[in-house]
Amino acid sequence: MAYNFRNRNLLNTRGAYLGSSGSDSESQDDSDPDFLTPSRTPRRSTQNNTARAGGASSIRNLSGKRSRGNGEERRRGRRERHRRRRKRKFSQVPQAQISRRTVLSWLIGLGVIEENEVVWYVAAQSGNILGEGKVNREGILCSCCSGQLTVEEFEVHSGRKTRKPYQHIYLAGSQVSLLDCQIEAWEDKEEEETRKFNNIQPASKAVDRYDDACMICADGGDLICCERCPSTFHPRCIFMEDFDHCSLFTDHLRCGGEPLDLMNPPVVFCGSSCRKIYEGLHNLLGSQNALHDGLTWTLLQRIDEPFTGSYGEEEYKRIQCNSKIAVAWLVMNECFLSTIDRHTRTNIVQSIVYNRGSNVTRINYSGFYTAILEKNDEIISVASIRVHGKRLAEMPFIGTRGEYRRLGMAYVLENCIESTLCSLKVEKLVIPSVSQLTGMWMDKYFFSRVQEERLVKELSLYNTVMFPSSVVRLYKNLAMLPDLNLSPEEKEGHF
Repeated sequence: MAYNFRNRNLLNTRGAYLGSSGSDSESQDDSDPDFLTPSRTPRRSTQNNTARAGGASSIRNLSGKRSRGNGEERRRGRRERHRRRRKRKFSQVPQAQISRRTVLSWLIGLGVIEENEVVWYVAAQSGNILGEGKVNREGILCSCCSGQLTVEEFEVHSGRKTRKPYQHIYLAGSQVSLLDCQIEAWEDKEEEETRKFNNIQPASKAVDRYDDACMICADGGDLICCERCPSTFHPRCIFMEDFDHCSLFTDHLRCGGEPLDLMNPPVVFCGSSCRKIYEGLHNLLGSQNALHDGLTWTLLQRIDEPFTGSYGEEEYKRIQCNSKIAVAWLVMNECFLSTIDRHTRTNIVQSIVYNRGSNVTRINYSGFYTAILEKNDEIISVASIRVHGKRLAEMPFIGTRGEYRRLGMAYVLENCIESTLCSLKVEKLVIPSVSQLTGMWMDKYFFSRVQEERLVKELSLYNTVMFPSSVVRLYKNLAMLPDLNLSPEEKEGHF
């Protein structure tokens, strides 16, 4: 059975498997050619040195105090004018020029804003300009003190603390807020391609409409078919070697002991434990959690609800989540060789980070979350996790940017993930590992090999990400794990 594609532009042709979670000790520097996708040349700045009084007056119009009409319509009009002003030339961005992975560097890379473009921090009520600086890949260079600041630090330096800095920082030339720039970048056609639904259709002359690969091991051969979806299986992978056919095998995934059809997920949760896990993860989305040494970690998931223009708390958080998802993909792309499904040619890592759905169960990644570790607005470590009810969660990929490896960053992020899963009563965490890193995962992170037949059979019931047979599967029991981020004093009171 052969597959047709709706769009191949962003798919990589190398198809090499790294097939493991990354680590601080990982030395893989080769990256996915998607990383070199041509980006727009930023437009030349047309702004002049507007006097502060005049600038404040024109920004005051943006606040709505002297303007008529719907606020979202005005913002949409400014975004459209800003989009039209951008040049449409394309050029590759050399990797050597990419020093930090921030939301601002993502916006600059797409050509939505120009490096060293003047920005203002504008008071929401009065429209007065409270701060001025120049935006760059690392943050904002303040004009008054020449200090290099993060976006949030620039807001505080300007005398405000709204916790929505992107909403109040404007490009001086086009008078478009950084928040509107984020929306514009997210709606960019190239960015949209990275998160499309993986709609895999068989060729017109195909004899059947079933998948070419086993859902359990992702290999081909003699397969039996599920009656409820296009999934296929090796009899040995579902421990049914003695059956000549599998007409009775219709429920291939179980959640909390109840059958679950992946192609038609239930409107009602299968049990209270699954509901609590979902609600717990959903409540964490987009919230930065402070750690030691200026580190923060955040749980993300792409959310494609339409923008209302209200810019309330939830909408602002959603815009930040989506923007950081895009940056997290760039980090993952640095850390891993492209992992391409050889049957559908789907970019697995990209699909997982963007939690892309699919009509083929095996490559349906809509349930994935992305955990990021940041320092000074820079994303330095990224992990992908998916929870399969209370019994287990999987973490197929975790990677750290090259300059931060061997500093314990992946250790910090992995521990945050474990602590969260443990608090949600998830029992096991499963990861893949290449053979050369297995010892590290077992000695440093206390994982064990998946060898017990009962556990092997249990894992076959879940739609986990598949890797080649050379990859070793490891697991850890999460019950009663200590939180390694706590101080000794806190630990005593924790138990």
